[in-house]
Amino acid sequence: MGPSRARGFTLLEVLLVILVIALFSGLVGMLNPDSGTQQVRREGERLRGLLQLLREQAVLTNREYGLRFEPDGYAVQRLEEHGRWAPNQEFARQTLAPNLSLRLETTDLLDHPYQGHDLPQLLVLSSDETTPFTLWLEYRGQPLLSLSSDGIQEPLLEPVD
Repeated sequence: MGPSRARGFTLLEVLLVILVIALFSGLVGMLNPDSGTQQVRREGERLRGLLQLLREQAVLTNREYGLRFEPDGYAVQRLEEHGRWAPNQEFARQTLAPNLSLRLETTDLLDHPYQGHDLPQLLVLSSDETTPFTLWLEYRGQPLLSLSSDGIQEPLLEPVD
């Protein structure tokens, strides 16, 4: 009997197993893309963060901001010195992923003193107040989350029952 050799896996065999695992992981990722719930949650968190940022910026700069919502996206506006609302160039218009949509419910703005079309539907004022609102984040027409505020408190993101 000769000396015994320890048997193990060759480097090629180990690399081949890693390659097969990587391929299967990639296939699973392609078959199971982001779920609607994950997309809605991310968009809700993004909107809540944007509203918090706009509130802080409005107070610090003593400027009035607004948000204009469409079913497929939203845009930030700023009140200019001459009393007209204009797109805020610091924030690009956001377009939602396919199958996501927004539905906004607010109190009516009575005797709106500002001029211009495409007025914001949600105001963010330098007094650290917002228009009271409920924003429904929907996936394929089904509301999954609501983002809401009474106009004084920070926006609250909650699942829809």
